[in-house]
Amino acid sequence: MRQRQKRGLGKGGSKIDENPDLTPLINCMFLLLVFFMVATTFVNPKGLSVDLPGGEGESRATKDMNIVIDPDQTIQVNGEVTQKEGLAEKIRQVMTADNTKNVILEAARSVPHAYVVQVMDIARGQGIEAIAFAKGGEG
Repeated sequence: MRQRQKRGLGKGGSKIDENPDLTPLINCMFLLLVFFMVATTFVNPKGLSVDLPGGEGESRATKDMNIVIDPDQTIQVNGEVTQKEGLAEKIRQVMTADNTKNVILEAARSVPHAYVVQVMDIARGQGIEAIAFAKGGEG
């Protein structure tokens, strides 16, 4: 460190300036903290809210409605084949019979995403609150 001579300290009087001024650094850090706190409140992710399938040992709830879409785009609701046009009515029937608002959706890998989203939209339109995805079969 450099020694600075201070005037008026008398003979041989010197003072060592060992501590740098940290005020600008603290001000800068405070401003960055405030900026990031404010900036993160504006983040609004767009897209579909989905529950992805977990590990192999996960068990399914018995009260959930199961919708399966086969590779040939055949729709099954709790094991019963249903046409896409009658899907809304079938979902309403199962909802009232089982008193459920949750769906487990399983689609084959070859089914186009647009078709799966259309089935999801039909389900949401009937009052389904949560849609979880199960691992789809091959095809």
